[in-house]
Amino acid sequence: MTPSYYYDAAGYPVFPCGKFSKAFSPTDLNQMQAIFDDCMRECCFSIDSEAAEALGGAIIRLYSQGQRDPVFIKAALLPSFRRRH
Repeated sequence: MTPSYYYDAAGYPVFPCGKFSKAFSPTDLNQMQAIFDDCMRECCFSIDSEAAEALGGAIIRLYSQGQRDPVFIKAALLPSFRRRH
């Protein structure tokens, strides 16, 4: 099954997100930080940019939906974020 992608008005990917059913573990937080850092290096965003904030939000939404594969997350997010830089 192919995942569905949604995009905000600026063209950044947005993944629908319901309520958080649980808190993230320290391992989850470390993994999300590593994914964020990798994506930031690839896209060369400033840490205080709107694009960086959108990227972080997209990673959190994917995690809240149960996606934990860093390769999938980066593959889903990077093409769109690279185009916007």
